[in-house]
Amino acid sequence: MLRITTHHQDGRVVLRLEGRLHGPWVDELRNCWQRESESAGDEPIRIELIDVRFVDALGKALLTQMHRAGVEILAHGFFASAIREEIVRSIT
Repeated sequence: MLRITTHHQDGRVVLRLEGRLHGPWVDELRNCWQRESESAGDEPIRIELIDVRFVDALGKALLTQMHRAGVEILAHGFFASAIREEIVRSIT
């Protein structure tokens, strides 16, 4: 299960993720990102990996795609930080 909480903070759209990003939840995050991107206007988007315990290959690919599109990714916790670093390193 994945919980996606959306809110506005400091002039940006924040998508807070908690749980496991895999299978159908990858499509759910993609849909949420697309919806928020369309309505955000000039507001930047940030993903916060709060209590993410698992990310499959498709989830990593989506997060990488989002990061390449300019989405900021913040991570809290050891596992989420490792995932973020892997994504950032793959782009640079």
